[in-house]
Amino acid sequence: MEKTYQTIEERINHLKERGLIFKNEEKAKKIILRENYFYLTEEYEDIFLDLKKKDESYVRETYFEELYAIYQFDRELRNLLLDDIGMVETYLKSYVAEVFAATYGCKNYMKVQNFKLNANSNHQFDRLYQEIRQNLKRSPKNGVVKQYQIKNKNLPPWVLVRVMTFGNIKQFYYLLKTEEKEKVAKLLEVDRKYLYTYLQILNVIRNICAHGDVLFNVRLQYKLSKYDNKERERLKIRKINGDYEYGTNDMFAVILTLKKLLDQEDFIPLFLKIENRIKQVQQEIDEISFQYFLKELGFPKNYKQIKMM
Repeated sequence: MEKTYQTIEERINHLKERGLIFKNEEKAKKIILRENYFYLTEEYEDIFLDLKKKDESYVRETYFEELYAIYQFDRELRNLLLDDIGMVETYLKSYVAEVFAATYGCKNYMKVQNFKLNANSNHQFDRLYQEIRQNLKRSPKNGVVKQYQIKNKNLPPWVLVRVMTFGNIKQFYYLLKTEEKEKVAKLLEVDRKYLYTYLQILNVIRNICAHGDVLFNVRLQYKLSKYDNKERERLKIRKINGDYEYGTNDMFAVILTLKKLLDQEDFIPLFLKIENRIKQVQQEIDEISFQYFLKELGFPKNYKQIKMM
């Protein structure tokens, strides 16, 4: 059936017919108009739906304000993660530049022989090189990168990384030789075998955050290795079909990844902010829905213990 335009009042009535209750209908109208009806309802309502019914009616007494609480949590989660992924990006760029410059110098270093390339990765190098060139062209004429280039007729690695995106520096790391990858991983204090997966996970999450897409119930195509299991073993998370029930490709996996890449003094404040927002959600929705919310988030019930590890 073709969708037709509905007024705010008609949309409110439609939600009421499906069982949604409004504590303050006038305030809800403003929120729906401001936040986008489709995004607010379609993307965040599954926690409260009776999925066994074809009419998608809400279960129990479900309030619009509960739905909005999940929406607000997701928005704040995006903002929090975007900041801390940016911190990881800064670390990675600094370490890659340091290792690469120490190995290959500061001039004319973007040579194929300085990377570990094969038939499959040659085109990746070419594409990365072109992307970096385009980023450099788009950088401000009065910015520090262009000014450095004009003054010194050269861009050493620690300057060039400033025009790289997270995706660029992730790919740059991927194309490094094994010895350089090992050195970067050592600076980040993680196992080289798992580092690229961490970067793939954070690159996807960064893009979700930057574009304002739904985040809290994400299920990534990339998975934390079942052998990279220290935290999940200590939390006694069970395995299902060989994968951990929580912390494999969900939001808890993202939190575990950030714990591995951030300093403890940076990770703990982030985690406490997320924990406080989860507590706030618990106060704003019913207990059954909250337990389903945690499951969609991918957090085990004992998730708080992670900050003590």
